[in-house]
Amino acid sequence: MHITLINMPWASIDFPSLALGILKRRVTDEFPADRIDVVHANLDYLDWITERVGLTRAEYEFCWSSYFTGYSEWIFSSALYDDPHWRDSEFADLVLDTVPEEMLAKGRALHALAPEYVADLVGRVLADRPDVVAFSTTFAQNSAVLAAARLVKRLAPHVTVVLGGGNCDGPQGAALHRGFPFVDFVCRGEGEVAFPQLLACVRDSADPSGIPGLCWRDAQGMSHANPMSAAPLPQSALVVPDYTDYFEQHAAARAGSLAEPHLVVESSRGCWWGQKHHCTFCGLNGSFMEFRSKSPDRFVDELIEMTARHRVLNVAVADNILDMTYLRSAVPRLIEAGYDLRISYEIKSNMRREQLASLIEAGIHYVQPGIESLSTRVLGLMDKGVTGCQNVRMLRDAQSVGLGVVWNYLFGFPGETEEDYDSVIRQLPALQHLAPPSDVTRIAIERFSPYFNRPELGFGDLRPAAHYAVIYDLPEGDLHDMAYLFDAAHQGITAACAERLHKAVDTWRGSHAHGRLTQCDLGDNVVLTNTRPGFEWRSMRVEGWELSALRLLEHPRTPGVLSTKLRAQGHAVTDEDVSRLIAHWHAHGLLFEDDGLIVHVVPVAANQDLMRWVTSANTPALVPALLSDDTPRETPGDASALRCWRERDAETCERSGMRLGDVPYEKVPARTLARLTELGARHVALPAPVLLPHGHGDDARQAVQALTHVRDLTGHGISVDWEVDLGPDTERWHLFSHLHPPRTVAGPGGDAIVEQWRAAFHMNKCGYRRGRGFVEINDHRHGTQRRIVMADPNEGKLSALLAGAPADDFRPQEIDPFLKAGLVHRAGSLLWWMPSRILRWPAVV
Repeated sequence: MHITLINMPWASIDFPSLALGILKRRVTDEFPADRIDVVHANLDYLDWITERVGLTRAEYEFCWSSYFTGYSEWIFSSALYDDPHWRDSEFADLVLDTVPEEMLAKGRALHALAPEYVADLVGRVLADRPDVVAFSTTFAQNSAVLAAARLVKRLAPHVTVVLGGGNCDGPQGAALHRGFPFVDFVCRGEGEVAFPQLLACVRDSADPSGIPGLCWRDAQGMSHANPMSAAPLPQSALVVPDYTDYFEQHAAARAGSLAEPHLVVESSRGCWWGQKHHCTFCGLNGSFMEFRSKSPDRFVDELIEMTARHRVLNVAVADNILDMTYLRSAVPRLIEAGYDLRISYEIKSNMRREQLASLIEAGIHYVQPGIESLSTRVLGLMDKGVTGCQNVRMLRDAQSVGLGVVWNYLFGFPGETEEDYDSVIRQLPALQHLAPPSDVTRIAIERFSPYFNRPELGFGDLRPAAHYAVIYDLPEGDLHDMAYLFDAAHQGITAACAERLHKAVDTWRGSHAHGRLTQCDLGDNVVLTNTRPGFEWRSMRVEGWELSALRLLEHPRTPGVLSTKLRAQGHAVTDEDVSRLIAHWHAHGLLFEDDGLIVHVVPVAANQDLMRWVTSANTPALVPALLSDDTPRETPGDASALRCWRERDAETCERSGMRLGDVPYEKVPARTLARLTELGARHVALPAPVLLPHGHGDDARQAVQALTHVRDLTGHGISVDWEVDLGPDTERWHLFSHLHPPRTVAGPGGDAIVEQWRAAFHMNKCGYRRGRGFVEINDHRHGTQRRIVMADPNEGKLSALLAGAPADDFRPQEIDPFLKAGLVHRAGSLLWWMPSRILRWPAVV
């Protein structure tokens, strides 16, 4: 047989389909003599539509993320019903207040062209003469999948059409099968076993009535739905996906220049928290909540093997929640492996700072902790099992260790009150240095959630979301069974209160890039630095019993417990003393209070402002104000030493104890630079200007040594006070623009160059990462993304270049491509590796 698996728009262009990767591996194992192709029509569509009306990455992502409005599904409804103007005006009226005018215009253009694209795609698929065409459909893919399936069946009735995926779970799959006769089979639930069984039935013309969860048709065309399996697959049945097709197509497609590819892996299925306390609004686990996780050794071995095979170090873990036992097993193994992974994971928000720090060491740089609210009472209505102060602690500790946090603020829960929000809104100015929510959203009622299944929780009169009736032409009953999202009378806070929350979070997001609040612990005192809008103070020292109070408030406590513990430590304080301190700290924006508990909001200083990307037209760019002259300058001292401070704020660094000390400049090894971060260095000054003319001998060696320090300090997120002389060719500053901007650039136009350098700088602008047997380079210095992957079996040549190596050690054919690409700099007779090693990842604002 020839089996074709298709991943339709609007699947993300950054990620392969986990479902189709798994099915390809399973089918290959079960039918080794058969041909199995995977068509990534999401990548193909981006190429196709760009040639006609243009589609930016941001526009594609808008479509991908607009599932809850129906916008993305409506675009392909014209192809499903073979009408370029299918319900055009009805849909425009429906989304008028939720879709920007420019995106509505773009959507209409895409809507009109969708039938043409589907015809083109299906024509190419059928030209390969498949026997089975199978589609995975999840969230916003549904109408595109159905449109392509309809045309496949119309043009090639003998081809077997199969649907599976998240949109086919439970009643949804049965409704899809009933409502669209051109679909031969629908696989409901986990397909690793059912899909190969179905293929065997198709090959042998056998009876499919025994395959669990399968929807099929009898000889009269009547739809039948087999009962779904009562038990989910055990973790031992979970296989490693095959993504060969995706990475080949991604490299050749337009997406290759727009998005870094990611691996998608899974270490578990289900949700261990949901088994005990199903969050009231969550429908993500569908029919199978039971938690199953792979053995830690198996997961790590699979992950490292996949990164080596595909030469990709970005990893998205599809799990709904981290298996907490992995903190003692998989995480240490990933740390020991030593590869430069960038992993995203969903976790629970009550993890401690030391646990979060271990995630960073293991390469887990981004988390989605399911914060959802900062009100303990509202979190209780969700059955989240955390408090508002614990969620704030999570944001603070993630900031301290450099962990990126993605979260949304949800509202609209039955039983919530305006008081639950007013208290939080009043305190948001104190949190503006912490990761803001990506959005503020009224909850949607999702199939499989407790709010859907249990009307007594507050949502009794549920109707399919309004956009389904505009997109699909189905009877009301089938529409209800097919829908995942449902409308209901709004619950909870008023529209006016929701608007106040929106405005407060918008202010938070707008201020976040400019505001800092940090602490430097000097042992017997702590120095705080503040640049947040709305708080006038800049620097503050905390000592004595107040320092003990600050340290106790690392964790949420009541004022009474705080007083008791302070007295137990030997401090002669009264409850009134503690109350006055709490009021003082509230006025200075150091605390968050909720449900009688208090927690401080001051992260450890880690140059967090350097670790922020502010997106503009999807191009990372640091706000220039973050690189102002407001940093400590060189002070009299050893002219051959690196001078180190614990902070990069000039006023704070004037305080005693903030100067960390000097490090001998000559022959400073990389391990010493790395150690500076551990010792608390956040700002380092070079002792002399860096001269880059094409000199020889000692001049070249000194220039390379200085550049090495700047490159490696930049990679560790340490700001650098340095001066540079670029020689007569000042325009080559662009090649060095990934280094922390210098204080001065010698020569004509130097001030303008410094200003441009600061405005264009962001972390990891040109950097490299090591995987098993390969090196990945990402270069953004020239305004576009350039990704280069090269074999590095023994790390010999690259390691030699890191600190500068004689040009005579390399053959021209070895080094010329890197010189032309601006990845190696020639300083006299020396060659020097320019990209910094990527060790930290900025959060996106």
